[in-house]
This record gives sequence, C-alpha cells and structure tokens, in this order.
Amino acid sequence: MENMFRKIGMVFALFLVTGVMFGQGFKFGILFDPAVTWLRSDVKDVIPEQARLGFDFGLSADWYFAKNYAFATGISLFNTGGTLKYVNGIVNFRTKDGNVPIDLNGKVKYNVQYLKVPIAIKMKTHMIGRHVYTANLGLDPMMRVSANANFDGEKGVHVNKEINFFNIGWHLGIGTEYSLGGELSFFGGISYMNCFRDMTKPMHDKITANTIFFRAGIMF
Repeated sequence: MENMFRKIGMVFALFLVTGVMFGQGFKFGILFDPAVTWLRSDVKDVIPEQARLGFDFGLSADWYFAKNYAFATGISLFNTGGTLKYVNGIVNFRTKDGNVPIDLNGKVKYNVQYLKVPIAIKMKTHMIGRHVYTANLGLDPMMRVSANANFDGEKGVHVNKEINFFNIGWHLGIGTEYSLGGELSFFGGISYMNCFRDMTKPMHDKITANTIFFRAGIMF
C-alpha cells in the first residue's frame, strides 16, 4: 500500500509540473465519491445478490483545450465489489492458500480495490451565478490492487487469482461546480459507470460491474 501511495504522489507531481508548463489551462482537484456497485452475470448458475457500498478517493486533473471543453483525467483508489451466489458450486476457487471448494448455493462477497485512471471529455456551461454545470463522457481503465472475499464463514480471504488484473468501463456523468472565490470551487454530481470486461477469471461465466458514483470534491 505504501508503494501504491508513492506512485499516486508521483503521478500527481507530474500533473503539477505539466500544469505549470501549460499555465492556466489546468485545474486540479481532490475527490471523494461514495459509490454503489452491483454485479451482473451471463449464466444462470451464478446469481448476483447484494450490491456493495464503496468509494472512490483520489486526484483529478482537467486540461482545458477550449474555454468550455477539457480533457479530464486523474488517479484514484476505487473500492468496489459485490456478492455472488454459486448455485452449482465451484470446485477451483483459488486463494493464496490453495484451491477451496464452494458449497452448492454458496455465497461469495467480493471486496476489490482498483487503481483507476479515467480518460474523458468534459464540457461545461458558462458561469450562471456562482455555478458552472458540467457533463463528461469517457473510459475508465482500472488495475487491480487487491482482492479479498468472505465465504463459508471465512473473512478477508485473499483471492487475487480469482479477479482479473485489468478492467475497463465507460462512464457518463453530470455535475456542478460552485465557486468559493478565486480558483477554488466545490464540485458535486452523479455518474454511471458500466464495466464491460469480465471481473472474474473463471471461464464459464462473465461477471461485469455497474456503479453509480455520488461525486464530491474540491477543485483548485
């Protein structure tokens, strides 16, 4: 985890250096987005059940290439997951301690942390009072940092071997920025992300994640 935060700091430092080079076209922010994730399955014997509350925490960067249009990116730690019910059980559930069988109708609660680097186009209105309204559309490449699961009375079992290292989705969001004076502003909004790559490694099913984010942060 220490190495991960060091990498995040290095990327943010790169954003800052780039911002200095390009001048006023760059804006930076700190975000904390509560999120609700639910899973989908393409087979009948793996049933998604409970959604999971999570959060996305990190840094954002907007590069305005025109007055009301920007490339939006950033880097964040996204905590997500969900619960799956394996109707027929699975024999080779891989953990760091070896393969573990899941009972018929066994439930597995996944807790997954990704490093997320969105790439998007952001559009905004002109200032209306102290508000600017925004919309953004883009992609969300993600790399797995850690994965664990609760099942059969066991909690926090490491299951990195069961979760694909790379995932990607697309997102659509709307929001507002409220000026606090000068370059400082509060931003909030809501966005939907649909991951279209299989989250899990078993070959007989495809599990995808859908998330609603409730965005909140400070832009400076």
